[in-house]
Amino acid sequence: MQNRIRELREERGMNQDALAGLVGVSQQKISKVERNTESLGIDLLIEISDYFGVTTDYLLCLSDEKRGTAQDRRVRRKMDEHAALIAAYEALNEENRRMARKMMTVMKRLQDEEAVAK
Repeated sequence: MQNRIRELREERGMNQDALAGLVGVSQQKISKVERNTESLGIDLLIEISDYFGVTTDYLLCLSDEKRGTAQDRRVRRKMDEHAALIAAYEALNEENRRMARKMMTVMKRLQDEEAVAK
């Protein structure tokens, strides 16, 4: 299997030890991951993806697109920021979801009216 971590590391002229230090693991861990004798783990996958500015799908050879669109990244960041809110909303029954949506609509309208009044 193709090893994109090795490719990205070598493109930057980095050795395994340098990458390991940047993502908080041992050089041995990076070596094992690059040789496909040990799996990445989600935390390390995200760390390496963030460091190189590529998608996790690219690192896992699920996509040939190195980077998602800026809009995709913004949406993912917002989803991460609001994960607890989304989980709370999902836990509501349909009637309470409708009520929450109505409340948000009213709050937004009041906010907009307040902004116009200033």
